[in-house]
Amino acid sequence: MDPSTDPANSFLASLERRSVFLENVISTCPEGIIANDTRGNIFLYNKSAEGIFGYTAEEVIGKLHAKHLYPPDGAKEVRNYIHSPQYGPHGHLVDFETEILRKNGKKAPIRLCCSVLTENGKEIGYIGFFTDISARIALQAKFLESEERFRGIFESAHDAFISMGEDGKVVMANRAAQILLGYGEDSLLGVEAIRLFVPRFADYWKELSVYASGLGPGNERRNIEIQVLSKSGAEIPVQLTLAEKVVRGQRIQTAILRNISDRKAFEEELRLQAITDTLTELYNRRHFLSLAQNESERALRNRVPFSVLLMDVDRFKQYNDAFGHDEGDKVLRALGDAIRKNFRTMDTGFRHGGEEFLVLLPETSAKSALIPAERLRERFSSIPFLPHPEEEPRKVTLSIGIAEYRPGISIDDLVRSADRAMYAAKNSGRNRTVIHEDLVVRPDE
Repeated sequence: MDPSTDPANSFLASLERRSVFLENVISTCPEGIIANDTRGNIFLYNKSAEGIFGYTAEEVIGKLHAKHLYPPDGAKEVRNYIHSPQYGPHGHLVDFETEILRKNGKKAPIRLCCSVLTENGKEIGYIGFFTDISARIALQAKFLESEERFRGIFESAHDAFISMGEDGKVVMANRAAQILLGYGEDSLLGVEAIRLFVPRFADYWKELSVYASGLGPGNERRNIEIQVLSKSGAEIPVQLTLAEKVVRGQRIQTAILRNISDRKAFEEELRLQAITDTLTELYNRRHFLSLAQNESERALRNRVPFSVLLMDVDRFKQYNDAFGHDEGDKVLRALGDAIRKNFRTMDTGFRHGGEEFLVLLPETSAKSALIPAERLRERFSSIPFLPHPEEEPRKVTLSIGIAEYRPGISIDDLVRSADRAMYAAKNSGRNRTVIHEDLVVRPDE
């Protein structure tokens, strides 16, 4: 009989091939494989285990107890869990994370899958598959450190940060955003971001967001000034910058809001200083020209009248010379207060220069303007001035000219008309009001 056809020889050859195959699998397996008997004697220790633990197979097999591969009580913990259902069925340990002890004495994190070895129903040892997860743990630690650093910056930032998902709802907001908008902790989450901005921006929010998300000249982030709406309904001016990023396939848009209320208040203060007379706190002549021009355009567009009053303090120079500039300033301030108190909120008073004052009356004809002009003149003439407390109070009067705007004339022409009417009042004896249209115009005028 040919030996190669002998069934016994074929069976032995098959076993040998399987043995070689298993040895190759164990040798090339990327996971460390270790097997020991119930007394802890190691009899299987592959190449990957050498890389994980730092011991060679010659140093371990038959020489090193299994418990020495773990920190104190580590091997005991593994045995306890392998017989409990917590990490897999009885006799198996699946994806159990613990630490091993390398040859150099340093600990290393691993993931362990382990099973009990049995023969004829009797427990004879354990086999474990060890995966080094040091790189993963280090990456997680780095990620957590990065996240904590980001969270620290995010939460300590003075500016408000609000992140929105693709559905337009808030997914993250920092403490500054909660303070700015008046929301409690985490109560911004899930809110539709568009509701945080004043309603007049809702119709073109997409256009605004596209513009603000882009880059301007020099690749700088664009920003726009806009108003957000606090929980109480108050409008807050902010500088808005938007940034977009795709995170795990989802587009996240982050709005950075810088509160510019103080800057806006300062700008408004500077604007008011530029258009306000410091002595009387009325607007100045430059602002009159701007408002009057707007009013003339509105009058032409809507076909409504408007008038101006030009008034002068009678004999002011003599009063100033007699009692001093401080007393003269008191008269001018008193006139400024009287103008504020004796006209409608839609009317506006101005110091034209020196002792001359203007009042702009929208939607008012010259004849209708005569009523508040006379009221002001009479009330002002009744104010007692005391340049010398021991003497009798002094009375100060006004001469007032009224002119109504007519299509085709300039604002300077309008003021000149009021000026002619005012001088007519002075020439008629002072302390009176004259309407320009009532004057008899001389041929040389």
